[in-house]
Amino acid sequence: MESRVNYTAVGIYVLILSAALIAFAFWLGKHNQDESLYHRYHVYITESVSGLAPEAAVKFNGVDVGNVETIRINPRNSEEVELTLKIEKETPIKTDSSAVLKFYGITGLAFIEIVGGSKNAPLLETNNHAISTIPSSASLIKRLDESLSNVAFKLSTTLDRADRLFSDRNINNIAQSLEYLRSLTAQIDSYQDEVQTLLNHSIALESNASESLGAMKDAGVSVKTTSDNFNTLLQTKMTATLESLTATSQESHTLIRKIEASLERGDYDLRSIASPTSTELAELITQSRTLTNEMESTLRHLRENPSDLLFKKSASKPGPGE
Repeated sequence: MESRVNYTAVGIYVLILSAALIAFAFWLGKHNQDESLYHRYHVYITESVSGLAPEAAVKFNGVDVGNVETIRINPRNSEEVELTLKIEKETPIKTDSSAVLKFYGITGLAFIEIVGGSKNAPLLETNNHAISTIPSSASLIKRLDESLSNVAFKLSTTLDRADRLFSDRNINNIAQSLEYLRSLTAQIDSYQDEVQTLLNHSIALESNASESLGAMKDAGVSVKTTSDNFNTLLQTKMTATLESLTATSQESHTLIRKIEASLERGDYDLRSIASPTSTELAELITQSRTLTNEMESTLRHLRENPSDLLFKKSASKPGPGE
């Protein structure tokens, strides 16, 4: 009986010692890492970090470069979660890099992904006295949540407006408008004959207007022709009259010169001197009177019948001796 108790105590002692050795080995492997090979960074996230636990992986473009050391609420801002990341020094964390919360498929386990960082951007400065901060970006879950919330809000707003648009009052107004439109269409159909008649009259009026414009154009041409003829007539009559007056003036000058010459020679028989010339002068005066009478007759006829100037072609009267 005593030996059996000793074996039990020995077994318990061996189990405890084995567990202690395993725990010590685990602790030694965890804390025996060279701290000089890592940099620590802070990340502040404003979304839920459910599924993210200490020792979760930190990846840089899909490559493991460290782990999450601590997770806590930011003591300076309760709306943020403060993460402390332990990342290998060789990792090129740039000033335009950012940390994103991602998940392993549908398992719900999360990790931190370092994304971004252009080639020419400078490295994020780090030192042993102050921990640098990597900016955070919204995760896919948060972006989807925000997008769905925005879509739901817009959909709700659209439905509210649709409800107001298709209210009973508006539906009745639309029905009345359709009824009025139907009545107006019927009235327009009843006026088709009148409209067709009006169109026919308009076409006839347009044709008459075109003919009237053509007649006015022809009348303008006639007026121009008549004006040219009248000017030609006046010029002809006036030219003939001026020529007659010029000839009369020349004859008068000739007579006067003959009389002066006779007086200088001492010839005082004026009758014998002037008798041939007086006959010619009488003929010229008669022709001048005839031309003057014709011009007076023409002007008097135009005053009495001015329309003849536009619409009548009067035959010219024969002159004296024709």
